[in-house]
Amino acid sequence: MRPFVSYLALVAGAYAQSSGYTDANTGITFQGYEDTTGFKYGMAVPVTPATDFIGQMVVPSNGSGYGGISLTGEMVGSLLIVAWPNSGSVVASLRETSGYTSPEAYTNASISLNPIANGTFVNSTHMSYTFVCAGCITGDSLSFSASATDLVVGWAMSAKSVTNPSSSSGATFVYHEAGYGDFGLTLTDAESSSYDTWASMATLSNTTSSNTTTCSSTSTNTTATVSNSTYDYIIAGAGPAGIIVAERLAETGKSVLLLERGAASTYATGGRSVVDWNSTVTQYDVPAMDYYLTTASDTSEYCTDVANMAGCILGGGTMVNAMMFVRPQERDFDDKWPTGWKWSDVSSSADRLYERNPGTTLSSLDGKRYDQQAFTTLQTFFSKAMGFSQVDAIQSPNAKTAVYSYPPWDAQDGLRAGPVKTYLPLANAVSNFKLKLNTKVFRAIRSNSTVTGVEVESSTGARQIINLNTGGSVILAGGSMSTPRILYNSGIGPTDQITTVQNGCVSVTLPAEDEWINLPVGQNLRDHPIFTLTFNATSINDTLVSTDFTSPSQTNIDLFAQGSGPLAQSGQRFNFWTSLNSTNGTRFFQGTCSSTADGSVRIKLYLTHGLTSTGVLGIDSNGATEFTTDPWMNTDADKAAVISMIDTIFAAARNSSIIIPSDASQTGASIVNANSYTQGDHFVGTTIIGETNDGTSVVDTNTKVWGMDNLFVVDASIHPDLPTGNTQAIVMVVAEHAAAKIVALASGGLNSTGSVTSGVAPFANNTTPAVGGDDDDDDACE
Repeated sequence: MRPFVSYLALVAGAYAQSSGYTDANTGITFQGYEDTTGFKYGMAVPVTPATDFIGQMVVPSNGSGYGGISLTGEMVGSLLIVAWPNSGSVVASLRETSGYTSPEAYTNASISLNPIANGTFVNSTHMSYTFVCAGCITGDSLSFSASATDLVVGWAMSAKSVTNPSSSSGATFVYHEAGYGDFGLTLTDAESSSYDTWASMATLSNTTSSNTTTCSSTSTNTTATVSNSTYDYIIAGAGPAGIIVAERLAETGKSVLLLERGAASTYATGGRSVVDWNSTVTQYDVPAMDYYLTTASDTSEYCTDVANMAGCILGGGTMVNAMMFVRPQERDFDDKWPTGWKWSDVSSSADRLYERNPGTTLSSLDGKRYDQQAFTTLQTFFSKAMGFSQVDAIQSPNAKTAVYSYPPWDAQDGLRAGPVKTYLPLANAVSNFKLKLNTKVFRAIRSNSTVTGVEVESSTGARQIINLNTGGSVILAGGSMSTPRILYNSGIGPTDQITTVQNGCVSVTLPAEDEWINLPVGQNLRDHPIFTLTFNATSINDTLVSTDFTSPSQTNIDLFAQGSGPLAQSGQRFNFWTSLNSTNGTRFFQGTCSSTADGSVRIKLYLTHGLTSTGVLGIDSNGATEFTTDPWMNTDADKAAVISMIDTIFAAARNSSIIIPSDASQTGASIVNANSYTQGDHFVGTTIIGETNDGTSVVDTNTKVWGMDNLFVVDASIHPDLPTGNTQAIVMVVAEHAAAKIVALASGGLNSTGSVTSGVAPFANNTTPAVGGDDDDDDACE
C-alpha cells in the first residue's frame, strides 16, 4: 500500500527517462520529464553542481490537489518538495518521507525553497511552481550528491485538496490517486552556464525547513452539547479490538456504545465505495483489492492525524491491510507478556476467536488456488536450496522456524473477513448495543481517577459530551497511533506531551495539573521493518498483474460471484518463517512473497518477534501524533541479524538456478546500511501492559490505566512485544482475553493473580448475545 510520497522513493528498476525543454515563462532550459497524466518536472543545475538547483513542477489542477517530488530512491528519510494551490496562489513545503502517512515538515534552517515568480502561478487548468531549492543537494540519505551522474526522481499528484492549505508546514496530504511514478535524470544534461542568471530571478522565501512549530489546526470550538443518552460502556474505536470487546460486553446485557471516527466499510455495513465491476461489494469486501486501496477512487479510509498509516474506517486496520492472519505462536505471549497473559492463560480466548474468525489458507470456495507459479517456484527454492518444510500456517501456529506455507488469510465466503463480518452482526442484533460512525473520540472526561464520559467530535467539528452511567467504563481501542492522543488529551502521559497539548492549537479541556498522571504513554513503540528482495525467475511466465484485479476479466468476475477465483484471494502467494539464534537472543523472520511481473519474484522479509529496536510516539501542537524517535533498526543486534538473514537467502539463491538476485551487487550489509526498509505498520507498545505501577507500564494486567478506576485500553498499544507475524490475529486474541477480564473484574470473577477465576469465564464458544433486540482504529497490518 502506497500513500503519498512513500511510494515516490521506490526505485522501479525500469523507469521513464528525462528530456530537455525550455520554459516559455522564465526562459529556463530544464532537463525533465512529462507524464501522460500531464504532470511535468524539470531541473537545472550549474556547470559545476554544488548545493542548489532550480526545479519546476507543473501539475494539472482545477484549484485543488497537490504535486510532489522526491529527491532520492529511498522509502524513508528522503527530501520531498510539495506544492499546492491555495486561493489563487501556490504554497510549497519541504517534507521528509517517514512512511505510510502524510510526510512531516523537514527541519533544517539551511535548506529553503525560493520561488521564481514568472514560473509560479495557478490558472484554470494547471499549477506551476518554479523555484530555487537552496541547500537541497546534500549528498546524504535525504538527497542526491553533486557528483552523481544519474538520479532517480519520484513524483506523485492528487486532485484532492490538502488539509490546512494555507500553512506550508501544517498542511497534510491525502493519497496520490491522480498519478505517481519515477524517472531517470542524467545530471550532466541539466547543467547550464546560464544557471546563475536564472537563479537570480528567485525571491527569498519564508518556505524554509526551520524548527519553528506552526499551528494549522482550525479546531477552536470549545462549546460541547451534552447527549441525552448514557451508557454502561463506551468504546473508542471500531477496529478489530474495539468491535470484539464491544460485542462481548454487549453479551452481558449492559448498554454499549461503540464509536468510530470513520465511515462504514463493507457493503453489508452500509459502505458504498463499490468496485466498478460489481455494485454490491465495496473495495474493502474484495480480497484481491487489498493491494490497490491507496490508488482506488475512495481513499478516505486512512487517518490524517497520526504518525503513520492507520485505518479510520469501520474495521480499522482489518479493512485496509493485506489480510495476513498469522495465528500467534505460544512464545509470542510467553516471552514478555505478564502474569495472566501467558499462553496457558490466553489459549481459551484464542479458541473463542478462532471458532468465529479462524482464517484460512484456501479462500476460494471452489477449493482451487489461482495464480500459483510464484508458489511453485518458491516452494522448490525453499525446500531444496534452504531446507525448509511445508506446513499449514493455520493448523500449525507454533511452527515458525524453517517452514513455509500457503498464505494464511482472514477471509470467509470468498470475502474479506475480520470482526466486521464475524462479530459486529452479533452486536447489531441486540438492542443494548449502538454503533455511531463519523464520531472521533477527543478525550476521556475525568473527575480525578474516575471517568464520567467522553468528549467527541463529529465530521463537521461539532463537539458533544456523552456520559457514562454510574459504575460504567470507557475502553480505548484507537490503536497504537491514536490511543496515546486520547490519553494525552485526558491528562495522562509524560508531562512534556501533556504540556504540548496544553500549549497547542487545539481546544482541549485538560484536568488540573495536580491531576495529571505521569505514565510512559507513547514509549516502547515497536514495529516490523520490512526489507524487499527481488529475484529473477524464468519459471514465472504467466503471472497475474494489477489490471487483472483492478479491471478483472468477466471470467474472474463470474468466479468471484461464486466466492471463488483470483479475486477471492489476497495478494501474497507464498509465506515462510524462520529464526536466528545469537548471543543477543533469538530473532524471528517472516517472508511474504509474490510475483508482480513475468520473470520476477519478490520477497518481503520482516524482522519480527525478538527484535530490540524501539521508538517513541509524541503529539504535536496540532493534536496529531508524531514519531519523536523512530522505532526501526536502531540496535546493532537487529542490524546484524537482518544482514545475516539476507545474506543467507542471497547465498542460497546464488548457488541455485531457481531464483537469481536481480542485483548481483547487493548484500545484506548494503541493504541494511542504506536503511532500505519499509515500515510494517504493525505498531505495538505505546500503552504497554505491566504487573506493577513502577513507571514502565501504562495499564495493569486487567488493561486498566494505572491511577484510574474505570478507564481501560484494549488494542495493539498494550502489547509488550511484537508477534512472529502480522498483528491482526494476535490483536483479536488479546481483545477476547481483555473482554473476559473486564467483565470478570466488574463481577468479581478474578483471583488474586488477576486471572479469570476457573469456571467464571464470562463467554462460551459460539455464544449468542443475551439480550434481543473512535476514534482511530487498530493500525494497518498486512
